[in-house]
Amino acid sequence: MSGDEAEQLAEDALQVAQRALAQLHEEREAREELESTVDRLVERVGELEVKTATDDRAYETLSRNEKVGMVREHLHRRAQAAGGRSQIDYDDIVWEVFNGEPSADHAYTLMSLAAEAEGFRVRNPDDGNKHLAVDIDDASAGAAFSRANNPAGEEAR
Repeated sequence: MSGDEAEQLAEDALQVAQRALAQLHEEREAREELESTVDRLVERVGELEVKTATDDRAYETLSRNEKVGMVREHLHRRAQAAGGRSQIDYDDIVWEVFNGEPSADHAYTLMSLAAEAEGFRVRNPDDGNKHLAVDIDDASAGAAFSRANNPAGEEAR
C-alpha cells in the first residue's frame, strides 16, 4: 500500500468516525430532551390526579391519603416556584392547603405522613417551627401524588 493510499484510508476512517460521533451527539441530545419531557409529564399527571381526586369535595369527605397528597402537591408547587426547595409548617397546612379545616394536631399528623415519600422530610430546628421540607430533585412526583397511593375506599378522616 502506497503512502497516498494509506493517507486516504486514514482520512476516510476519520470522516466515518466524525459522522458517527456527530450522530451519537444528536441521539444523546434527543434522548435527554425525551427524558425531560417524560419527567414533566409524570409530574403533570401526578398533579392532575390529585386535582381530579380532590376538586370540589368537602374536607370531611377526603381520605387521609388524599389529604397527604394535597399537602405534598402544595409543597411541591411552592418548591417549583422557589427554585426546587421549600417548606411548610402546620399553619401553612391548615390555612393554605385546607382553608382552616384541620386541627393543628391533625396538620402535624399529615405532615409526618407526607414525609414518608421520597424527597419529603420533617425537620424540627431549634430556632424555628417544625416543618415539612421538600427537595424536588429528590422527590418522586409519581409516587408522591399518584392516586394509587390514595385508595378511594379509604375512610375519610
